[in-house]
Amino acid sequence: MTTSTPTTAAPVAARPHDVKRTLLRLARIAVVILAVLLVGMGAPLYYNAAHVAPLAGVYVAPGKAGDTVFTFVVSSTPAYQAGIRPGDVLVAVNGQPPAGGLSQLQFYRLTSGWVNTPVTLTVRTAAAAPRTFAVIRSADPTSVVARVQPLNITADFIIAFPLVLDLIVLLAYLSVAGVLIWRGRDRGFIYFASLALVSFGAAATHSLQALARDPSLWGWLANALMSAGYAAVFIFFGFQFPDGEWVPRRGRILAGIVLAWTLLQWVWPPARPMYWDPLLATLAYLAMIVAMFIAQLRRYRRVATPAQRGQIKWFVLAVSTIVAGYAISQMVSIVIYYLGGYLTRAADFVVLLLWLASLLFYQVPYTLLAVAIGLALLRYRLWDIDVVINRSLVYTALTAALAILSTVSLAAVNILIGQLFSGVSPLLVVAISAAFPVVAFNPLRGWIQRLVDRSFKPEEMNFNETYAFLALEVQAMLGPAELLHMLVVDVTRQLDLLSAGVYLRLPDNRLMLAERAAPEDNLPPELALDVAMKENLHKGNVIAPPEGAGLSFMVPLVVGTRALDLCGVLALGPRRSGKGYTTPVQRSLKELGREAGKSIYVAQRSQHSLQHIAERLSALEQRIDGLKPG
Repeated sequence: MTTSTPTTAAPVAARPHDVKRTLLRLARIAVVILAVLLVGMGAPLYYNAAHVAPLAGVYVAPGKAGDTVFTFVVSSTPAYQAGIRPGDVLVAVNGQPPAGGLSQLQFYRLTSGWVNTPVTLTVRTAAAAPRTFAVIRSADPTSVVARVQPLNITADFIIAFPLVLDLIVLLAYLSVAGVLIWRGRDRGFIYFASLALVSFGAAATHSLQALARDPSLWGWLANALMSAGYAAVFIFFGFQFPDGEWVPRRGRILAGIVLAWTLLQWVWPPARPMYWDPLLATLAYLAMIVAMFIAQLRRYRRVATPAQRGQIKWFVLAVSTIVAGYAISQMVSIVIYYLGGYLTRAADFVVLLLWLASLLFYQVPYTLLAVAIGLALLRYRLWDIDVVINRSLVYTALTAALAILSTVSLAAVNILIGQLFSGVSPLLVVAISAAFPVVAFNPLRGWIQRLVDRSFKPEEMNFNETYAFLALEVQAMLGPAELLHMLVVDVTRQLDLLSAGVYLRLPDNRLMLAERAAPEDNLPPELALDVAMKENLHKGNVIAPPEGAGLSFMVPLVVGTRALDLCGVLALGPRRSGKGYTTPVQRSLKELGREAGKSIYVAQRSQHSLQHIAERLSALEQRIDGLKPG
């Protein structure tokens, strides 16, 4: 008897594909953890920095003798109340004499500190002995913090509100990245897209931008994540969205330049845009945006499929929203911070609304970008983008027109009433002026809608011709087979379909093919649907089957109003033009399904009744024949 010793299998070497997938997963986890950690660390820095203020309302300039001279002191500030006047000479700040004449920026840096804390200024008036004042730092009387205090809104709220928006933006990008990973089937392109979205979402927050100004190692990491996020988004949005293929291939040269610039920012701080002149930094980012738009336009016009064109439209709309929102935010910020003298005449509530607008127009479009890219990559309702663009153009133009109309009417009514009457309440003027845009709303919206529809009208569809085949007069002349054939052929013609068919529900609830538009249409003999899809069809909802099913859309043929009875399903294949099914088209198909369901139900009942009558007549004839004498 022989015994055999068990052999141990040799370890199988890890395949390169598995190693790559593991590295991508680890990179994703590391970037997510780093982004959340850095944003969390930057929030306290932003909060503390927002509480720091210079000596507001005090202006200085270098004097002829190399000293620092006060040129203007606002009368409502603590400095003026302490006794500092224009023409006085600054001797020392917190006991330290300044090194020569100070510019306004240098003076702000020396006197900046926590709000409501004192700064000691030693001042000399002409040849008199120097005097020392403890001046309390306070918010600029024209700033948002000072203006909203009468509304019982604290400075902590003004500072914390942007941090809340930061959290919403970051969660949106993390959520979209998670859904892409979950639904992306381990594609390398999806991993790269999710990493780009997470890093870009973190870079868009005030918290990470505040941490990036810190000289510590954490500040360096924040700068590294910000620059890497902008570079990854530039490559992803510009040259790889939506399918991961490089278009154009020469875009790799631009990508290489941006990556080199990113690496330079890690080791050489002057290369970081935060240290540049604001105009130069804006031009650099604008150039990157223009390059992305040109690359996507080239892809759209030369190589994109119809579905990819829908994805590109979502991207262009989202980025355009960011550009427009950023422009509006900057304009509002200029109004708030650089036209402070005019804002002192505005109501406190108006200042609060302007401040909220500056934040929301900056942060909300970033969130919409994440949602739009997620929808595009998941190919969810791509064809609704035409409807979205149409509505966006209409209501953006309508809002601008109403704003102009409101401003003009307010000024005109104010001047007219001021000349005719005296002592009229401003509320009455506002109420009268508000009547003009209210009255003009519907006519103006209709005019703008017609104007936009002339050049950009989303696809709509009515099936009036098909309804004619479903009329009772036609049903009386056609059987169910002829009715089904005319239905599927007419829908195929109007939607320009490659294939279409009608499936009828049998007594055992199976959906079997009853009619097709053409004999060569390759349709399955039976619809195999999951429970969720069947429930949606029984509820009268149109559904889009998953990719690879061979069908593009399914329309339930139902009977009834409240309690619906499913008679069958109108199954639609791809369209020859590559277009999808927009919401207006889906709505029309849903209505067609109800009308066709009723007609098919009536035709089947009529056929059943005729068959029953024929059977009764046949039985009666047999009885009569049996009564005849042999």
